[in-house]
Amino acid sequence: MVRSPVANILFVAVMLGTVLLPVGAAKSDEPKAIGLKAANFTLQDQFEKTWKWTDQWRGKPTVLVMSDWKGSSYIDAWTKPLAAKYADKVAFVAMADLSLTQEAPSFMQGTIQNTIRGRFADAYTLPILMDWKGTVVRYYRIRSGLPNVLFIDASGIVQLHTWGKGSDSHLASFTEAMERHLQ
Repeated sequence: MVRSPVANILFVAVMLGTVLLPVGAAKSDEPKAIGLKAANFTLQDQFEKTWKWTDQWRGKPTVLVMSDWKGSSYIDAWTKPLAAKYADKVAFVAMADLSLTQEAPSFMQGTIQNTIRGRFADAYTLPILMDWKGTVVRYYRIRSGLPNVLFIDASGIVQLHTWGKGSDSHLASFTEAMERHLQ
């Protein structure tokens, strides 16, 4: 059987127990998600619990933090200070872009998903929504390689969209802008 180079990378990554490698990054000239209506999604977390936007977050100001594996090491720089300051004012959603798994042969999909789900369950106690096909990630125009942080107001419109490593100045700028929307 002849596999594509991407399928070979995925196969080796899974067999060696490593994290999947990204194929490429989004273009820097792609637009942000500001002004988009909140996506009406249904996804499972790493514990196989189903979450629906309409049931859990619709009508609530929400911070949505999304990332692929490469940006995951910077997630805490965003989530810890935001959750500490806004836990009583804003709902939080964490989502993982796992669309790269779709490059693997179909007969390997289940094994790959179970392996990744297990690693997430071991590493995170809070729910991380698993976007296996990348549908929600593409809708929100997420940049790969860095965490993307979106603020969706109570009416369901994306008001803020940024991405980065979560430097103090970047975080301060985001929280200042979010404060204006929360008033």
